[in-house]
Amino acid sequence: MSTPTFKRIPVDQFEKLLDKFPFKRQINAVHMHHTWRPGRADFKGHDTIVSMWRFHTQTQGWRDIAQHITIDPQGFIWLGRNWNLPPASASGHNGNEKFGPFMFEMIGNFDIGHDPFDGAQRDAALQVIDLVQSRFELAPNTLMFHNAMSTKSCPGGSLNYSEILAGVKACKEARQAVGDASRGAPKDTFPDEQNLLVADAITALSRTPAGAGEPADAELSHHEQQDMEAPPSGRSTARDSGLGAAALAALRPHLVNLSQGRFSGEGEAATTPADVDTLFEQHLPKALDKAKKSGHKLRLLFYAHGGLVSESSGLQIATKHIDWWKQNDIYPIYFIWETGLFETIGNLLKRAQQGAARGMGRDLFDFTSDPLIEVTARALQGPRIWGGMKSSAEHAVDQPSTSNPNGGGAWYVANRLNEFCKGKGDDIELHAVGHSAGSIFHCHFLPLARLLGAPTFTSAYFLAPAVRVDTFKEHLEKKIGKGEVVEKLTLFTMKKDYERDDNCARVYRKSLLYLIYYALENKRSTPVLGLEESLRGDGGLKTLFKLDGTRTGLGDVVWSPTLSDTGASASQSQTHGGFDDDAPTMNSVARRILNRADADKIVEYATARGVTPSAREWTDEVDWPEELRLPASQEALRPAFNGAAASSATPYRQPHAATPAAHTGAGRRRALCVGINRYPTPEHRLAGCVADAQMWADALTRLGFTASLLLDEQATREAIDRELLALVNSSVAGDVIVFQYAGHGTHVPDLNGDDEDGEDEALCPVDFATGHLYIDDDVAAAFARIPDGVNMTCFMDCCHSGTNSRFAVGAPPSGGSSAGKDERKRYVIATPDIVDAHRRFREKSGGRQRAASSGGISLMRDVKFAACLDAEVAWESDGHGEFTRRATRVLTAGIDGLTNKEFAQRVIADFGISTRQHPMLDCAPDASTRHLLQPTRQNAAGGASASSESAATSGALDSAMLAQTLGSIQQLLAKLASQ
Repeated sequence: MSTPTFKRIPVDQFEKLLDKFPFKRQINAVHMHHTWRPGRADFKGHDTIVSMWRFHTQTQGWRDIAQHITIDPQGFIWLGRNWNLPPASASGHNGNEKFGPFMFEMIGNFDIGHDPFDGAQRDAALQVIDLVQSRFELAPNTLMFHNAMSTKSCPGGSLNYSEILAGVKACKEARQAVGDASRGAPKDTFPDEQNLLVADAITALSRTPAGAGEPADAELSHHEQQDMEAPPSGRSTARDSGLGAAALAALRPHLVNLSQGRFSGEGEAATTPADVDTLFEQHLPKALDKAKKSGHKLRLLFYAHGGLVSESSGLQIATKHIDWWKQNDIYPIYFIWETGLFETIGNLLKRAQQGAARGMGRDLFDFTSDPLIEVTARALQGPRIWGGMKSSAEHAVDQPSTSNPNGGGAWYVANRLNEFCKGKGDDIELHAVGHSAGSIFHCHFLPLARLLGAPTFTSAYFLAPAVRVDTFKEHLEKKIGKGEVVEKLTLFTMKKDYERDDNCARVYRKSLLYLIYYALENKRSTPVLGLEESLRGDGGLKTLFKLDGTRTGLGDVVWSPTLSDTGASASQSQTHGGFDDDAPTMNSVARRILNRADADKIVEYATARGVTPSAREWTDEVDWPEELRLPASQEALRPAFNGAAASSATPYRQPHAATPAAHTGAGRRRALCVGINRYPTPEHRLAGCVADAQMWADALTRLGFTASLLLDEQATREAIDRELLALVNSSVAGDVIVFQYAGHGTHVPDLNGDDEDGEDEALCPVDFATGHLYIDDDVAAAFARIPDGVNMTCFMDCCHSGTNSRFAVGAPPSGGSSAGKDERKRYVIATPDIVDAHRRFREKSGGRQRAASSGGISLMRDVKFAACLDAEVAWESDGHGEFTRRATRVLTAGIDGLTNKEFAQRVIADFGISTRQHPMLDCAPDASTRHLLQPTRQNAAGGASASSESAATSGALDSAMLAQTLGSIQQLLAKLASQ
């Protein structure tokens, strides 16, 4: 593959090129990225662009450079990929060669504390957005930050979306004003030269590289991109935080780097006793003077990250947080404590996975791997490894000795803290945050600091604490209150079902806390402070954290995810490692430290990895061995679609690891579950749809289905259409398939004249506000492909989800029965902007053709259960859809011999007489008497008898599985003991 030459042009030539380029592809959005690495200072002109091209084509395997253009620090534009090809921008958002986004990337790292987004580069970026949106008549909100489509910080944590839109608007107004003033003015002085330049640029952009198109999930990986050149000899990129000398120097007044409890003399940010002396003798006195002049206390925050975090990741965490804390008048000091555990646990899980897989067959492994991983991890000295990590926290508070004159690093800091605070009275206020194993560190550091004479810590916050309950009780439980070690302690941790739905490196399918609970402590089932069952199972903790109903304790618990994402008691993290990058959690901690009310203004935390930090796993912070980064088991566990395109939906893993019920019949049982809470516009957001999708996936998995999930930002129109078509197209006679949807519904004008009432009903994917609605015509087109003999059942928890009649908004509930509930309608009114965007999208995608007719209700090929009648509203309350809550309850109670009609009747009965919504069954008349979620008669083994056979064999299958599992464990342990 020959290396292309990339042309550089100024913005005014870009405008002319944009106007004259022969677009065959309709642009529907503008995607904005930064390089992260290289930063601005690393830019070397054409060599850097070529290095990016090499990385994308040779390392990533793409056919060309990912982006359509690149904007350099001087504001020049470098041409890139053919504008008629979709970019490699973000998984599920790349479009195709007919329509999709225009993508640009800016050279620089615009995360907080790094490159400034200013000058000619900022001006060029704003003008590019304005020109592309104007060229294709796009609404302002068609600008998409990469972090709105992914779990990355791109295009930078310092960039504010609203400010960017305001800047684009100003550019548009200035351009229009210049256009008005220049009407009648002479044209270009050298038109032939300009035309030649544009023609040359068009030629460069029209190259068609060899090779197939990128996969649908192609996505720029900025953290791997680095500077696209080989690392210096002897230095591992896995250890490199990506911070330059200037950034590290700026961090140093806030860092204490420890290794095995002592000051770390190696690594990127080595700390010596002299560095700590400088912190307390120079930096903190200056900070105190500044605080006093501003009329407030010096708030010192001591932060300890999790024990599975490497030095490089610890530095990145500190980089993300420190400027934000300082903007809120909080001075942070970060303990970067290297434990060595990040590699060891990775290898432990890898070996445990291999041992478990050797001990049993593939199908059995799918449902019993966690117990084997736990047993194997224990046999492979997991408790010793975990104990070594905990010893790092214990040795950090060692007193000085002959062999260690400075003592542990935390002891040295605590002693200097005491000296600094003497005589300063109320001018200083102390606070602490510990994430995961950081809670273990603080259980030792906080009592020591108080013992050495430091003031009482005003507050402490443990995020997903991994400390043992008995360790917490020994060191901290009785030392909370006025004049004690800490006045008040708040825990932020996940509810039990979310802990069970997390995973460790996709090998162990529960959270890290459960791996500790079952496998990494010396005694199995050792209570851990962050687990709900451990908190509720201890009387003293129940009183301390107000879980016994008395409300007299000095502690608080914020259970994530909360119904609200704002205020001092909000958290949305749904993974163990996500709390430190979850904006609601971080903002809640800041509000509590600042003693600010929910409505008071603070500097809001900008999620560094995007709008879905809850999707981030703790493994993202770990420098895992290469073999563990994408375990082979992950592909083996992915649901197969008979040669269909690879799915981007997430394979579902049951929170409770229950064995699916056995089933018989000729075909497979598969489900696609969709749930959307986090719509981009705040007024559209819901609170129960993701939990609904997970509840349906859980219930269906127990019935023998393989379920895949599309949640929040995953659930774009493109993704829903692709996954639904894959589900339908890959089905064969005898299969049972399910489509479940929880989210908003709406209705828009009918554009093709196939609806008598002049309106189309529509599901609202996460990107619906840009016109990407999934209308009834789309659903009909997908369902028209259902093969004969396939049972397709739909569960739709949204408004107007029954027939294709016009929807009427119902009245809100009345009376006192709903007091205290978070209740929301799953319906969006289609504003004129949404309708216009829908019209443009349909015109660009050729979507005005009439949908294939189903032939009327008698020939319906699917069975649909709807949440409400057409004239009613589908409601959600307290974190679940009211239809889903009742329908899954009926489902899990047992469906043997139950017909579709009888299932609908039971759900309706569960709502009771006085209800505001009435579920309905919509299907062909003969389908109402068919058995629920069973193969159609002609393909099942005797129709209803198939269910009977399933029930008869399930007990025997459970016994056989248990016997085989126990045998496998015994064989595995014997083999390990002999090694």
